[in-house]
Amino acid sequence: MTLSKEAIASMKNRIAIWSVVMGLAVGTTAHAEPFHKTSDTVGYKCIFNHELLIISHNKTNTAQYIRSFIEKLKDTDVDAVMCCPTMWRANLFPSDVDPTWKRYRPEQPKSKFPSWDYIMRYLHAGGDPVKDTLEACRKCGKDFFISYRMNDHHYVTDLDWPSHNAIWREHPEYWLGDSDASPKNKKDLSRLFNYLLPPVRDYYFAILQELCTKYDVDGVELDFQRFPKFFPNDKRDEGARVMTAFVRRIKEMMDHIGRERGKSLKLCIRVPETLAKCRAAGLDVPGWDAAGLVEMINISSFYNHTMELDIEGFRAKTKHAKLYGEMNYVTYQTPKNKSGRRYTTIPIYCASALNLYHRGVDGLSLFNYDYVPEKQRLPMTEGLKRITDIEFLKTQPKDYVVYRGFGTFPATNEKTLDVIIPDNTAKVKFARAVLRIETRKSCADQQIGVRLNGKPLEPIQHKDTELFPPLAKNEGYAARDVLKFYAVPLDLLVPGSNKIEIKSLDRKKGSCQFVSLEIALYR
Repeated sequence: MTLSKEAIASMKNRIAIWSVVMGLAVGTTAHAEPFHKTSDTVGYKCIFNHELLIISHNKTNTAQYIRSFIEKLKDTDVDAVMCCPTMWRANLFPSDVDPTWKRYRPEQPKSKFPSWDYIMRYLHAGGDPVKDTLEACRKCGKDFFISYRMNDHHYVTDLDWPSHNAIWREHPEYWLGDSDASPKNKKDLSRLFNYLLPPVRDYYFAILQELCTKYDVDGVELDFQRFPKFFPNDKRDEGARVMTAFVRRIKEMMDHIGRERGKSLKLCIRVPETLAKCRAAGLDVPGWDAAGLVEMINISSFYNHTMELDIEGFRAKTKHAKLYGEMNYVTYQTPKNKSGRRYTTIPIYCASALNLYHRGVDGLSLFNYDYVPEKQRLPMTEGLKRITDIEFLKTQPKDYVVYRGFGTFPATNEKTLDVIIPDNTAKVKFARAVLRIETRKSCADQQIGVRLNGKPLEPIQHKDTELFPPLAKNEGYAARDVLKFYAVPLDLLVPGSNKIEIKSLDRKKGSCQFVSLEIALYR
């Protein structure tokens, strides 16, 4: 896709104007404001992604309602809020760089996504969700980051979706392709932005510069997991060089603003869970770390919860930045039914947190934590108290889960895997342990053998289908006929890597596909 010289010149001119305005703003206001002080080092233990989409569903929004999402975190281990200031591609603050919100008219007909209308009306009434969130963070003693989605993929197959912003609508020549193909399609067909084009990079730089200038941020997270495709497939190497220069440009802008304000602004990157996936997206994470461009690396599984994050690989290839292991709000979502979600429970969070700390993370990251059913938000907040206290985690009930989609499952007929369970059951007394196997189709009339650290496990009957009570039961959860349960002798578990062998013993009855494994420790 080739841009005309006129289009490039026009965009560069607009970006130049924006940059001058933003630069003047920094220079003229820096010493007049009592800016929040930050440490020169990174000491955050728990970072919490707060996407402003979640506050937009209120028909009559208020600053008090918006602040309540942060205020409930006051007594938790969360010490930095990563505020995503967008509804997918729409900016939810009074931006001068992105004119989309200014074009909305409160009296215009309702859109097909009412939440869009609700939040636009709040902006036009003088509201500012980013400002509201920042104020709540300061009140509760939480540092405030902007987490910006670097190529959001939501609804790009629907040209008329209300939350698409002006630059995306008006410049299809900036897209990688123009088709209704899913962004997850590996071909260059989707309507994601092409970062090889200077106007695309200039736009993202300008919007981030505006946010850093307009608000007293403590850092920025570049969310490369929304969506991790930035370049044509045959331009990955060139793209990697371009993206490195882009990240350096952002870091230099942040450093300038930090110096003006007498504080240290930290750059965090949210990236795919393996270095191989990072390289495939043109993200040279080890190179950025070596060059001192990033202080924090948020290792992310995109949407579904997993312990299969390559913590060890990132630790081996990075030397300076702090590593954060991300935990997500669902373990599984049915492909064709968005309401069919298996929500991550507190025992799963406790198990994953202990697993991640054992493997070398510096802190934890929480993504979409508030997207549980509304009545569960406050109860789930209790799970964030002492979530970074390793000694406390050792004493808690836990559910170690391995679900499909990250390399281990699905697996047909047999599978050997290692699960890191740091618990020392000789020092901390647990009442019992249970292992659960799930298959894709009914396994009711099949025998499945399971060995733990070389010893066979005995099948048992389990009262419920879930090892711990679910947050909300829906059709996304497994039925009894696809489940097998086994008693786990506590003295078989070793504090560290545990070898588990699963094998179908009735292959004459047909193949058996395994899709998940869970190990519960009960107190």
